[in-house]
Amino acid sequence: MRLFLVRHGQTTANISGVFYGSTDLSLSPQGIAQSQRVAGYLAGVSFGQIFVSELQRSQQTARLIVPAADGFQVDSRLNELDFGEWEMRHFSDIAKESPQSWQRWMDDWQNATPDGGEAFSHFAARVRQAADETGKQPEGADTLIVAHQGVLSLLLATWLGMPVEAMWHFPFRHDAYTVVENRGGFWVLRVFNGRSVWQTEE
Repeated sequence: MRLFLVRHGQTTANISGVFYGSTDLSLSPQGIAQSQRVAGYLAGVSFGQIFVSELQRSQQTARLIVPAADGFQVDSRLNELDFGEWEMRHFSDIAKESPQSWQRWMDDWQNATPDGGEAFSHFAARVRQAADETGKQPEGADTLIVAHQGVLSLLLATWLGMPVEAMWHFPFRHDAYTVVENRGGFWVLRVFNGRSVWQTEE
C-alpha cells in the first residue's frame, strides 16, 4: 500500500506566522500555484482513494491536484489542532497577553491546552486513530491524503513507530509531496518533500 501525503497550499495566515488550526481560510494565490505544481508532480498517479480534512484549504488543494476526482472522503480527524483563543494571533502577542497559559504550553505542550482550544492529547488520539484505519486500506490502490502540518507529521511519526515528539522532525512543505509505503506491515518512507515528477513503478 502506498500513501501520498500533501500539505495544503499556503494561506495568508502562513505568511503572517500566526497560530491557526480551526480557522477556515482559503488558499492564497501563492498557495494555488503551489498546489498546481504538486498536481504536475503527481499527474501520472491514479488515486483509488482521497482523504481530506473538513477545512477548505485542504479540500481546495485536493481539487487542484486531482480535478477529475468524483469526490473526496472528508475526515474530521484530519483537521488541524484547534487553538481556541489563540487562533489568528502571533505567539509574541499570546506570550504578552496570556503569559501563564503560554508558559504552560512551552513547558509541556503535550499536556497543555491553548486557551479555549483543543487538548493536544485529544488531537493526537484522533490523528492516531485515523492513522490506524488508513494504514489498513486495501493493497494495490494509491491513496492521497491532503491535510495539515500537525496532522501529517503525526501521521508519519505514528506509521514509522516513532514517539509523538518526533513529529517536529517532519516539516512538510506546501509545494511538495511525501510518499510512505506499507510493505507487509513494515512502513517505509520513500520520499519526503518531493518536488519532481513521480515516476510510477512498473
